Amino acid sequence: MADALPPPAATRSPQPTPALIWLSGPLFGPAIIGLGWQVFSQQGLSHSLLALGLLLTGMEQGRMAMVDLRQVAAVGQLVDDRRLVRFYYVLLLAIAGQLIGFYLAAVGWLGYGAGAIMISIIGFNLAAGLQLQPEADPPLRSVSLRERSGVLLADGLALALVGLWLADVGRVWIGAGLLTIALSYVAVKLVQGVRSRGY
Repeated sequence: MADALPPPAATRSPQPTPALIWLSGPLFGPAIIGLGWQVFSQQGLSHSLLALGLLLTGMEQGRMAMVDLRQVAAVGQLVDDRRLVRFYYVLLLAIAGQLIGFYLAAVGWLGYGAGAIMISIIGFNLAAGLQLQPEADPPLRSVSLRERSGVLLADGLALALVGLWLADVGRVWIGAGLLTIALSYVAVKLVQGVRSRGY
């Protein structure tokens, strides 16, 4: 009689450490300070507008990095799912890419930094495909590409504007447009945060 096959190895759900969760937000801090300097660096209105938009976005992305890692840790205690493992690594790559972009922008390479940030955000929205809801049942929900199309379209528009800014096409108007997108993004995230808390 053949030996019984061993049981399949269990998928280990990721558990971000408290230190990683706590540090993920402050890691954006020096870049945000650098962007504040860029806002007042007197390199022109278009430069200041883009720097301000990136500063606001950096503050929100730092907050969201902590929120997302907390949710990964919370859901990881509830389920054992390979999709969560993949989401975790995609999230870490996205955070790393955004940090590179924000620090590039903080030292004065605003256009290239903004491009790196947008590519990281688009990559995350394309690859993640999950919505984490620790208090819901089930706590993991697959999100189709169609459901993500609106977000991806907005991200693509922002990336196209960054490309135009780098090409020196209507920089003041492009900077104002990117600042408007950043303000809208931060406002939407704040409203979502308030609703998630049941206020």
